[in-house]
Amino acid sequence: MLSLIVFLMMFGTAFLTALLAVSFYWASMHVRARRAGTELVLETGEHDSNPHVIKEADLSTIKVWALLLERFSHVEELRAMIAEANLRWSVGRVTLMMLLGGTATGTLLWQTGVVPLLPSALIVSLVVSAPYLYLRRVRRKRFETFSSQFPEALDSMTRALKAGYPLSTALELLALEQPEPLSSEMRRTREEWNLGVGWDQALNNLADRIPVPEVRLFVAAVKMQNRVGGRLNDVLGRLGETMRDNTALEGEVRAVSAHSRITGTVLTIVPVVIGLLMFVANPEYMTVMLRRPEGRTMLGLAALANIAAHFVIKRVAQVRA
Repeated sequence: MLSLIVFLMMFGTAFLTALLAVSFYWASMHVRARRAGTELVLETGEHDSNPHVIKEADLSTIKVWALLLERFSHVEELRAMIAEANLRWSVGRVTLMMLLGGTATGTLLWQTGVVPLLPSALIVSLVVSAPYLYLRRVRRKRFETFSSQFPEALDSMTRALKAGYPLSTALELLALEQPEPLSSEMRRTREEWNLGVGWDQALNNLADRIPVPEVRLFVAAVKMQNRVGGRLNDVLGRLGETMRDNTALEGEVRAVSAHSRITGTVLTIVPVVIGLLMFVANPEYMTVMLRRPEGRTMLGLAALANIAAHFVIKRVAQVRA
């Protein structure tokens, strides 16, 4: 135990030293640039042809880390996912959490030596992917909330258009009356239009930020009405009805597949509960599994098989409408 504490202290000291060294190096670069009468700027050599009014955040506040991240092609996908999840995180923060979490977990498992190699690799992989999985979950929940709010928003927009209001005023009413996340997205779309971005581009930006089929249909309907004319309120009214019918159908599908999903959850929890009950009822019988390397290997493989079976049952239980 003492060796583990000493190792963790050495690891933390080395990390803080490296961070201070990087910060000192970058500060010295800034000082040299100011003395030379210039400004130190990171140039990527790429220019975005798609105009966005709101400036994108930096990859990381640590400039050296941001410069390193710019060399990877998947960084923009991660940045887009963070923006779609509406989290005030940077790509640098997410990647550092993944690296530090995986390193600390791997070091702890390696020093203790209780968990075998294969389960240790699985645990480290789960810790590394935990921030990414959290981003995906928050992003999915936000899109589901937006999709559930959108039919009612279309009805409000239809009533506003029938009353004679223009599209910009209808979006402003949605931004004032609707809850999050729909209100903020509509407000951002109207602000882009107010600042000189055309309707087509502002709606395309909305579809890029909220990549769900309902928004794509709405954007296509508005763009088509701008080009060929017609009664937009009737189109949006029918579109809202179609979305409600689709939501009802998805609810029926979830109800049909609920039995399979509950069965998979129960089958995943039962082995864990049985193992805990056996440990409480007869601790000496279970401690043999923990003391011997063969027992730890068997427990790790059982946990791995249980997790894999959970995802397989969840995949099989999915029903696509």
